[in-house]
Amino acid sequence: MTDRLDAALYLIKRGAKIFPLHGMRKGTDGRLVCTCGNLACEDAGKHPMAKLAPKGLTNATNHEHVVRHWFTTAPFANIGLATGPSVVLDVDPRHGGDASLEALEAEHGPLPETTRAFTGGGGQHIFFRPPPGIEIRNSAGDQGGLAPGLDIRGTGGYVVAAPSLHASGRHYVWSVDHHPDDVVPASMPEWMATALTRPREGGSGRDPSEWRRLVAEGVMDGGRNTAVSRLSGHLLRRYVDPAVAHELVQAWNLARCRPPLKPEEVTKTVGSIARRELKRREARSGSRP
Repeated sequence: MTDRLDAALYLIKRGAKIFPLHGMRKGTDGRLVCTCGNLACEDAGKHPMAKLAPKGLTNATNHEHVVRHWFTTAPFANIGLATGPSVVLDVDPRHGGDASLEALEAEHGPLPETTRAFTGGGGQHIFFRPPPGIEIRNSAGDQGGLAPGLDIRGTGGYVVAAPSLHASGRHYVWSVDHHPDDVVPASMPEWMATALTRPREGGSGRDPSEWRRLVAEGVMDGGRNTAVSRLSGHLLRRYVDPAVAHELVQAWNLARCRPPLKPEEVTKTVGSIARRELKRREARSGSRP
């Protein structure tokens, strides 16, 4: 197997820094399991291979002899691509990322032509150049980031790169229409950079005045879907009963959105965010400390 080594060498020749992640292999029952040996691994195929890169992301390099050693020793290792020089918008449809991105593009206009990859989980990695002199750090869409299902990987972060194998059995692949050979990372849109660098009260989350303003003033056409997603996540993250959260958001939509969204659109969005929140709670109550 030379595809990982070839892909790793391709990335470092373009200036990227990489490091090995655990890969996926077939278990005794034929199902894919993480090469770390933990059959219940929650980050299967996504966490550093400590045997080769004991410091994980800190070991990321673009030195060819090191990369050749790593991916010759572990030819089935997945590839961790350090972010920071580039910023990656991670779109996770399982957590409502597709809907969030559609709403943001309706509000701010389409994203610029830029490098993209498809993840093994059915999402996208969208690459940008950060604004000059501005550091973009990691953020999660449900913790003060852009919107639910939209995570940012910047300074101090990494993404899994093509052609790594996902737990789903699908490979990460570059978009044919947005391959790095043909399309370079675009500058991050100003509105996105502004949202990601806005000061937060207490260092995390949104300033309470933002929520008070949203609830009192509402939103116009173009920002309604994003606002419904954010408000739903805000309520559910604070353990408001999903049925109560649904009714509250429906009432707010009718009273404050101009014009209101169709009730079924609100129901779909709240349901998507509620399912994501349930999965998050289940993961926290599992084996991970």
